[in-house]
Amino acid sequence: MTDALRKAEIDRLAELANVGAGHAAAAFAQLTGETIRIDVPELIEGGAADGGSTPSASVADGASSGVFFEFEGCLDAIVGILFPGHSSERLVRRIVGIESGGLQAEIVESALMEVGNILASHVASAIADTLGLRLLPSIPSLAMVDAEKQLEDLIERSVGRDALRIVSALYDDTGSLRGQLVLVPTRWPALES
Repeated sequence: MTDALRKAEIDRLAELANVGAGHAAAAFAQLTGETIRIDVPELIEGGAADGGSTPSASVADGASSGVFFEFEGCLDAIVGILFPGHSSERLVRRIVGIESGGLQAEIVESALMEVGNILASHVASAIADTLGLRLLPSIPSLAMVDAEKQLEDLIERSVGRDALRIVSALYDDTGSLRGQLVLVPTRWPALES
């Protein structure tokens, strides 16, 4: 594959990830009642920065949580939706309507899985609609701590350390609700023709 062809494919993947992130941001906004913004996707090739964690100042604490999926169809990929600890708690409280007091672990896990499912479904349907093809997310897996590390371990086992990562930040105007969408393509047959 020529460098120009590879660059065109990567640009197309970044465009698809951006479309997916836009739809995820709209769904996130509906869930939270806040305006949610997205950054232009960051392309990371040759392994994650700083020796093994997906780069992001927004998801840089060990208390982070995340929901992981595998997409199959027109774009095979690993998808991670990550939340730093403070955003994770604020998001869950907003979703379940409990503003103060303790939260039961089961409620937190259930709410995060549901949010992850909704956002991943929006990403998958946006990409599939753009390509006019089919794309389905797997049953999710949940990481309640060190989500970046767990996602990197999954990427390394499934694709390899040097896999391309397309990272989109999602955030509200105050910065108290933050998330990150990480898309790691494993095969993109719809773009290979």
